[in-house]
Amino acid sequence: MQPLLRQQRRILSLGSLMLLVATGPLLAQETNTLRGQSGAVASGLTLYNQHCAECHGLNATTPQAEAPDLRRMDGFCRRLKEPSLKADCTADVDRYFLRSVNEGKVRAGVVHMPPWKDVLTRDEVWAIRSFVETLPADPPRRITSVDAQRATQSAQGLRP
Repeated sequence: MQPLLRQQRRILSLGSLMLLVATGPLLAQETNTLRGQSGAVASGLTLYNQHCAECHGLNATTPQAEAPDLRRMDGFCRRLKEPSLKADCTADVDRYFLRSVNEGKVRAGVVHMPPWKDVLTRDEVWAIRSFVETLPADPPRRITSVDAQRATQSAQGLRP
């Protein structure tokens, strides 16, 4: 390998390491620091019903068609047996949850969820997440609203 190329790779590797060390504390802040705290779960319930229930359902139990069932967010992580994989998975979901709440959701120019970064503090977001994590997820729906509509139309003799 040419000496200049080898030196450039060392500099790049050192830079990557420095970036990882520098951002480590930031990534740690993006995980739920209130997980498992009973006070956070209680305030999370109140905050959830004030800010989230309109779309995600009262007490997170009856989400509307447009909004996802938040109880399912870390369903995959809950099934993992390996503690380190489970922790990494949960941390990924925490970061996704925080980013989604802060930035909102926009698809094809349509706002599906407004950003909440100017409304909720980080601790309030974590309290909401802590509350949602305590709820068991319902089994997946077998029939979607589209399936139900087609069944109704078919029963009425209408073409779907």
